[in-house]
Amino acid sequence: MTYLSKTLIIIISVFIICNNISFADSDVKQAVNEQEEVIATEYKVDETIKQKIMDADENFKKVVESYHKGDYELTKEEYQKFLEKLKNIDIDPEVTMFLLTDFENILIKLKNINDIGTCKKEFNKNTKKNEISLVYNQEILDKWLKIYTTGKSKESVRLALQRSGKYRDMIKQVLKEYDLPEQLEYLPIVESLFNNSTVSRAKAVGLWQIMGHRGKSLGLQINYWVDERRDPEKATRAAAKYLKELFILLNDWQLALVSYNRGEFGIIRDMKFSNASSVEEMKERSATPKETQNYVPQFIVATKIAENPQEYGFDNLQYECPLEYDMVIVNKVIDLKVVAKCANTTVEIIRQLNPSILAWCTPHGYNNFELKIPLGTKDIFLENIAKEKELNPSPGFIKHKVKKGEWLELIAQKYRTSVKEIKNDNPKLKKKKHIYPGQIIVIRPGRKYFESKK
Repeated sequence: MTYLSKTLIIIISVFIICNNISFADSDVKQAVNEQEEVIATEYKVDETIKQKIMDADENFKKVVESYHKGDYELTKEEYQKFLEKLKNIDIDPEVTMFLLTDFENILIKLKNINDIGTCKKEFNKNTKKNEISLVYNQEILDKWLKIYTTGKSKESVRLALQRSGKYRDMIKQVLKEYDLPEQLEYLPIVESLFNNSTVSRAKAVGLWQIMGHRGKSLGLQINYWVDERRDPEKATRAAAKYLKELFILLNDWQLALVSYNRGEFGIIRDMKFSNASSVEEMKERSATPKETQNYVPQFIVATKIAENPQEYGFDNLQYECPLEYDMVIVNKVIDLKVVAKCANTTVEIIRQLNPSILAWCTPHGYNNFELKIPLGTKDIFLENIAKEKELNPSPGFIKHKVKKGEWLELIAQKYRTSVKEIKNDNPKLKKKKHIYPGQIIVIRPGRKYFESKK
């Protein structure tokens, strides 16, 4: 939708410029007018088309407005009108070929969101699709093997292998669904050491270290309420989609892996710049950053260790148990304290099971949110939640006695609320400009105030 809006602005701007140019130099102005006439004649620019574009833009604004208000039926209705008006605009392809790039990006995102496999037939025909070569410069592999099996790094790898027990069954299942090599289950060792709470310096998040823009393009929800890069299963599916696309693009798993680290456009530029056609050639020619150069040998060593841990000195590993839980579908905002109470558990456990939730409650404006609760508690949860009258109760009110030197803005800041809210809860304050020491006012603190008191 953003791309379409930008497109409309560009087209509208062209029409406005064509009809409102003013130059001091008469010769230039005459030349421009002549050029306008040529353009208008050749491409049939007229007020009717301009009006249709403006009408479509109005519908687009209504789409955005109704969506933010939560009126999804109206959103669908206005969106259909918007598309219908776009269809009726006589757009000359010779003038607007540049728009196809934007529309292509929209289609790619729609395919990802709707889980439509890219070039599925071509992928299924490829005999190399399930083969990740573990062949690499042996000297470099030996170097990384020594790093991974000694000192502090060995302890980090040990912890990663033990954490992997929580996720590997799920990851194997997703890789199988996407028809991808099983060895990719070990990629999180390189990315995050199987620590789902890891955030990189570049703000990549989760097991698979997915960047914000990449996550959104792969259909993950990322906003104030929720960050699905922290949802192990959803993030795994997003990573699987992306890895599959990279292999289809480059037809080589080692190149696909470094592209996962560097980005496909970066790797393609590096290959062109260095005239290299393999990961090792790019390393020899210093075509990529050091982190990217080390990525494939790190993955190969991590895979070999994970497949045969005892051979490399990792004995007595205590693998964490796979995640088990019940799932309930939620369409309302529910305070996590209420969720925990209804499931006979704690808020801490609810947060552990739902690491994608960022706020104090289930996400606002998210239909059919999949809320995870402890295994075996679904029936009692549904029974208890049906009895709850207030799913998102207010934390309550506080009586504040005004001290000398205090003013409303300062008090509002202290209680993590606003002056407007304080005045709404204290109607008498609306009629007075000042507060005075000893005055009692009622305040409804913001949630961050109570969180800071824990």
